Amino acid sequence: MEQNLDPAGRDRRIARLVDYIFQYYDQDVSLERLAGVGHYSKDHLPILFKDVVGETPKQYSLALRLEAAFHYLIIHPEKPVQEIALEGGFSALSVFSRAIKNRWGYSPEEIRRLPHAQQMRLLHGGGSDQMMATGSIYRSKACPGPPAGAGDPEIQVIRQEVVKGIYVAAPFNDTGKIGAAFRALFALSRTGDVEPDFYGILMPHLRNSYRAFLPLACATNFSSRASSVVDSSSAFSSCEIKKGTFARFTVSGDLRVTNKAAHYFYRRWLPASGFRIAGIAGFERFEGNPAEIPHESLKRTIHIPIEPTTQP
Repeated sequence: MEQNLDPAGRDRRIARLVDYIFQYYDQDVSLERLAGVGHYSKDHLPILFKDVVGETPKQYSLALRLEAAFHYLIIHPEKPVQEIALEGGFSALSVFSRAIKNRWGYSPEEIRRLPHAQQMRLLHGGGSDQMMATGSIYRSKACPGPPAGAGDPEIQVIRQEVVKGIYVAAPFNDTGKIGAAFRALFALSRTGDVEPDFYGILMPHLRNSYRAFLPLACATNFSSRASSVVDSSSAFSSCEIKKGTFARFTVSGDLRVTNKAAHYFYRRWLPASGFRIAGIAGFERFEGNPAEIPHESLKRTIHIPIEPTTQP
């Protein structure tokens, strides 16, 4: 197995393993499986992974599964805790409950009874009350819900088709690194006069993650080039925005403005809408180029995945 890489090559390969863990965040991904994917030995991989990421693969995978489970405890209060545990790759309810309490000091049932602001502070390590923000422009319809007050966003419900593309990861709360990620994609896409159609995939509840995303099919003059760079040594990775129903609203400003709009969505609009949050990852789209304009200066259409509260 190849063990000796320059630091940049090592970081890219470890980043691909992080992407792999994200792809299977609801599974207990084994060290053997990761070593095979990364072409490292089982003894060497944990050392390299911790050197780059700060945690071993096992620690990182467990944290990811716990954060996802925490989120589902909140957004699906009707779902039995044991079901959430099994869906998150835990072998038994007792194993899951112990892991939750070891991480946050509360049992799954106690977490569900906490005020929402305290739940978010726990999940984000004492940070601000953040909501998962998520966007695509399709014909939409107004959805029933409480009337918006002055400054409250207008919420619409849309259907989103699947979008395949490539991305560069960045921390959710680091707008400088988010801008750098979009600039990396913009450099790849700059051929001819066609402006790229960027998305941002938002996963603050999963390791504080953001993905600057470029659809492969948005312009034929660079989609073939984009496909060719997604390999084991590339800084780019591939993923897709899944098909589904989304609630969307538009914001412009810093994270506090986004949080205020998301709070209105979650606390006021959602309970009366007939919908519930359907998943962890959402996305945003932009009026303007996020590779050239600071993130907080852009008008952003945020989309949150939803589903009817009563399934047919």
